[in-house]
Amino acid sequence: MEKNNSNNSGCGCGCLVLIVLAIVFVVDKCVEPKSNTTRESSGLSSSVYQNPSTTRNALGNDIEDELSEEDRMYLDNSLATGATPYVDVYGDNYHCPYSQCSGIKVTAPRESDIVVIIKSNNLNGIVVAHGYIKAGGTYKFDLFDGIYQTFFYYGKGWNPNKDMGNDVKGGFVKDEIYSKDNPQELNNCVISYVLQLQRDGNFSTKGSNRGEVF
Repeated sequence: MEKNNSNNSGCGCGCLVLIVLAIVFVVDKCVEPKSNTTRESSGLSSSVYQNPSTTRNALGNDIEDELSEEDRMYLDNSLATGATPYVDVYGDNYHCPYSQCSGIKVTAPRESDIVVIIKSNNLNGIVVAHGYIKAGGTYKFDLFDGIYQTFFYYGKGWNPNKDMGNDVKGGFVKDEIYSKDNPQELNNCVISYVLQLQRDGNFSTKGSNRGEVF
C-alpha cells in the first residue's frame, strides 16, 4: 500500500478504472505526541480485496469448498488483538516505559483480521515488531525513533500450523492479502493507519507478497 501523491499516483488518462471492492487506508501523518491535533493525509491507497461472499474459482465453486480439512477446522479461529504469533522467530515487541513515545498505531478494517509486520528501514530490514489485530480493533506498537516500513497481512480463519516460510508458522486460511506502505520516519511522533473497505476503488496500489512480508 502507498499513499496517493504526485509522485506515485500513476493514474493518468490511460488508466483503466475498475469497479472493485478495495482495501484503503487513511494515514495520519507523523505528529508530535504532545500535540492535540493531527494532520490527515489527503491521499488514499488501495489494493484489490475480493468480496468473500462472492469469492469463487474458475469453475464457479466457492473457494471455501477447496480448503483442506485442517484449514476448515480453523475457519472461525481468531487471535486476540495484540497477540504476537511469531514471537519465537521475531522476539517480543518493545514496550515503552514512558507516557509518550514514538510508535505506529493501526486500526483493522471491520471485515478482516490483520497481522502487522514492522521492519526497520525497508523490506530487507529486521522485523522489530509484529502483532495480530482483530477486525475493527486498534493497536499501537511502541518504537524507538527511526525509519520503519509497515506490512499488512489480511485474512480470515487463523491456522497456527500454516507454514509461511523462513521458520514462521501461523497464517490465514481464507481471503489472504499482502500489502505495504513506504518506509516512514518516526521522530518523537506516532503514525496512524486506519484501514477500511471501500467500493469503486481506483487509487494506485502498492501490493506485496508472502516473500516480502515474511
